[in-house]
Amino acid sequence: MAHHHDAAFEDEQSLAERIVRAAIRAYRLHPFDCVDAEVVAEVAGIEVTTVERLFPTWDVLLLVTYDRWTQLRGTRRRNPPTCTIEHVRMTLAEDVADPGLVRVLAGAITIAAADTGFAELFRKRFEEYAEQLSSGLERDVESGSERLAIPAYQAATQLLAVYEGLQIQMLVRPHIDVLVEFDRAVRTLRQGWREREVRAWDLDEVVLTS
Repeated sequence: MAHHHDAAFEDEQSLAERIVRAAIRAYRLHPFDCVDAEVVAEVAGIEVTTVERLFPTWDVLLLVTYDRWTQLRGTRRRNPPTCTIEHVRMTLAEDVADPGLVRVLAGAITIAAADTGFAELFRKRFEEYAEQLSSGLERDVESGSERLAIPAYQAATQLLAVYEGLQIQMLVRPHIDVLVEFDRAVRTLRQGWREREVRAWDLDEVVLTS
């Protein structure tokens, strides 16, 4: 009996997997607002009631789809990135090749900003990414590939702002070459990261000017 139960559970698992993959395909094919349970069911080749049974709320499906898609991103990289900035640049290049994911990310922002139970889960994803970049930058400083005169967490927040800003630019200003703009912005950022803020009461400053 237990064996039969496992088989049924596995069917549910593979069905859920199929729905998530169909959702990714649907978001690649259609604008964000046009994708619903019916569209996903059609792409998956299953009944809409099956989608609704396995994913009773749309936000659950969106979150799982978002997680799966971001896991898939980067799996085809031949060379691992040498530093955090290169990692973010590779991610942005993958986004350019897969704009459906960026549309989902942009849609997720409105959910993350809302006052619902799911908002917290989506917000956690943004927070985790900032923390990941922060530890990456700390490692870069240790290895000597990055110099920071500000806390790594601040630098990570700025890098994330440039990256996410360019994702949005990509959707609304499609003529922009976001990789070129990323390189320009990062050059400016890194210059700032290396400078120590000089305060008016800084003793070295007093010595220099007197």
